[in-house]
Amino acid sequence: MRPKLFRDPIHDIIAFELDDPVEHVLFELICTATFQRLRRVRQLGFAGLIYHGAEHSRFAHSLGVVHIARRMVESLGAQVDDDTRMEVLGAALLHDVGHGPFSHAIEKVTGTHHEEFSRRAILDPDGDVHAVLSSYADDMPRRIARYFGPRHEFPTERRLWRDIVSSQLDADRQDYILRDGHATGVKIGMYDFERILAMLTTYENTQADGSKVTRLAVSYRAREAVEDYLIARFHMFKQVYLHKTVRSAEKMLEAVLRRGAELYGQGQRWEALADDSPLLRLLAGQNLSTAEYLSVDDTDVWMMLKVWQHSDDAVLARLSRGLLTRNLYKTVDLDNNDPVMVARVIDRATEIANDLGLSSTYCVLVDRASDTPYRPYDPSHPQVSNHIPVVERDGSVVPIEEGSDIVHLLGRDSYNMVRLCIPDEIRRELDHALAGA
Repeated sequence: MRPKLFRDPIHDIIAFELDDPVEHVLFELICTATFQRLRRVRQLGFAGLIYHGAEHSRFAHSLGVVHIARRMVESLGAQVDDDTRMEVLGAALLHDVGHGPFSHAIEKVTGTHHEEFSRRAILDPDGDVHAVLSSYADDMPRRIARYFGPRHEFPTERRLWRDIVSSQLDADRQDYILRDGHATGVKIGMYDFERILAMLTTYENTQADGSKVTRLAVSYRAREAVEDYLIARFHMFKQVYLHKTVRSAEKMLEAVLRRGAELYGQGQRWEALADDSPLLRLLAGQNLSTAEYLSVDDTDVWMMLKVWQHSDDAVLARLSRGLLTRNLYKTVDLDNNDPVMVARVIDRATEIANDLGLSSTYCVLVDRASDTPYRPYDPSHPQVSNHIPVVERDGSVVPIEEGSDIVHLLGRDSYNMVRLCIPDEIRRELDHALAGA
């Protein structure tokens, strides 16, 4: 049978050999409605408002992740049975199926978590993903779903495979850094992926009970490549993921969704939106079935904003129109190390909003975010430590930070920021107030 080919801007050709039982199932999973939905969920949300090439989807990213995971398994050179291949590659492919539209904003408003919905999509006996996996083996849905559960509950003897799916050097991160860097044009997001891949290896980690567990590692010869990879991720967070305009748009989306949910709860209805819309019900805190949740994508959010821009409610209309036309709130960076000053500025902005007759709840938005470039080895939790181990020339295994000054510094650093996201008229008044303080 001829392979099914996907032309990818990062990995060139991603092929699935249909005469291979595992890759045949992977392709069937790609063809499910659940996975195809990821074409309608952008990988970077509002980043396209700043980096106009960042229009790629979680579908494209997920294909890249399974491709990298497959290459990682092959690079280790071990004889891997089909069931294990199906398990780890299936988990890599399906890791994002539970993401909602503009996932992080939706999760903050609704309190949902995409990992839980990934598990539900896999375990739902009425779902198409479950049907495909069960056709391979009855227990395969359960085996794959546990990759998205608590790390300490995952079978220790299979930690190597979870490291490929979820770790500080996993297939997910290695794809999104390359893909997002390419799509945004941020060259700092590039690193030597092929060098890391070629230098992957394993080691045996001794558990508290004396048992040995195989874990993922890299050879000392890839130390510099891993340093570049971690630096690339750090700068992608600073330049893209936490970009002030991206974050302003995300905070505005959170605000408009909260306002819409508030009005919906008060009985407000919109003629162009179905009263039982899964998205409206999700925002209102109602429980959705797995199928209902997976019916929602970015299109629903944009449609809702197009309707809400004509609302009689000034808050709802302004926020919706701002997102549709890129008329975004302005940002004010605050000193994260001076909480007293932060509180004073927020209070002053709130006073200004009230004086202008604006709702401070929806006009004075506080954005707090942080990222740690690298999490060092934690000896207090060796069983679940997620550091990057390096196999040295003499065969000893050490955390990468012990042999790298750069990673040692990254492990002690964190990127923390506090910003105000406010309408331009509030910022102008705030600037005057701060200048005269």
